[in-house]
Amino acid sequence: MRICYVGPTSRQAALQEFVSPGVELVARRASGGPPSIESMYDEYLSVPGIMELAMELEREGFDAIVPGCFGDPGLDALREVVNIPVVGPGATAMLVAANLGHRFSVVTVLENVVRPLENLALVTGVAAKLASVRQIGIPVLELNNDLDATFSRLIDVSRETIENDRADVLVLGCGTLSFRSAELQAAVGVPVVNPLQVALRTAEMLVACGLTHSKRSYPLPPKMMQQLATAAD
Repeated sequence: MRICYVGPTSRQAALQEFVSPGVELVARRASGGPPSIESMYDEYLSVPGIMELAMELEREGFDAIVPGCFGDPGLDALREVVNIPVVGPGATAMLVAANLGHRFSVVTVLENVVRPLENLALVTGVAAKLASVRQIGIPVLELNNDLDATFSRLIDVSRETIENDRADVLVLGCGTLSFRSAELQAAVGVPVVNPLQVALRTAEMLVACGLTHSKRSYPLPPKMMQQLATAAD
């Protein structure tokens, strides 16, 4: 089984630890798009490159795809153009969190993504269990500049969320933050969902079970169907 993570290739070794023995994890970057995604504008800019890469990955024989951004940019479109499972870290992490407690909160990077993530919870069907989306005020590309300061801020916001918003479960709403999930869970005493880990494991499970997204929900776009028909003629 081969799963492709679409994001920084430097994460490949760390992400390989998140999947089962015998599963090959390959990290690939999509062409174009911004260096980080912190707004809907950034998301839309990233989608064309991710879609082109997704179709290439299916042709290469990959079994599943996990986009690396918590906002799940272009997820519906990706599922329209390929048949293999495409698992969004954001929606998947929220669904897992909703099953681990009465209420969950997402801790993310900046105010710009708070409302889009609230909307993602609504679209995913778990808005009733969303306690809050809070942000730590550090841009994605600065999260690793001072790891201790970032983690200290992460703990402070997480504790505020647990006490003031009555969250029973936390979700780290950023791919870069996800690698701090285990130590944050130990520090704050509630389950902390690592979105990349649960997305990769979900992709692995779907492939093992012979499942993928429904083409009644995500049909091939008519223009692509016409192009295929023309090529066949």
